[in-house]
Amino acid sequence: MNFESHVLVDMTVKQVQDALTKGDQPAIAVLEGEPSRTLSNSAYLRDPARAEAFERQVAEEAKHINLDRVILAVPQISRPETINDETSVQLRSPYTGGPVLEDDGEMHVILWVLWDTEEGHESGMVPYRRKRDGTPVFDAFDDSDYIFSIPLNVGGGPGLVLLRELLSEKLRRTGP
Repeated sequence: MNFESHVLVDMTVKQVQDALTKGDQPAIAVLEGEPSRTLSNSAYLRDPARAEAFERQVAEEAKHINLDRVILAVPQISRPETINDETSVQLRSPYTGGPVLEDDGEMHVILWVLWDTEEGHESGMVPYRRKRDGTPVFDAFDDSDYIFSIPLNVGGGPGLVLLRELLSEKLRRTGP
């Protein structure tokens, strides 16, 4: 990951953290380029159709700027899962499936999906915890060992519609 992308990840995760502290759980997208734009959607986690529409809106906005990189960051609950001796991460919205099941390895995370026009795709998650009263705590994972790079699940999840739209546009522009 280049320096500019790293700064964008840090900045966008901080924006989501600030929103979580205020009681909101938005998806935040930042498009860096000329001109840069920030978009937010508080209904993203509650409605899959709205989530898809938001990602399509971000991709459409990307067409109208000289894009360098775009990031989408979304609060999620992650759960490690082993399938055929391979460990993967399953994600779910904080609005579905009830409270975090810490005994099952679930934890609160901010999932981020980044597309850099020169370096391609990266994704990862930054864990956080909540106090008993629901207040988020972000300093629990200051060690970089707790910032994970993860592969995206091709079956669905935050960021996939956005990436498909961006890649489809890139292919249309470059042609066969």
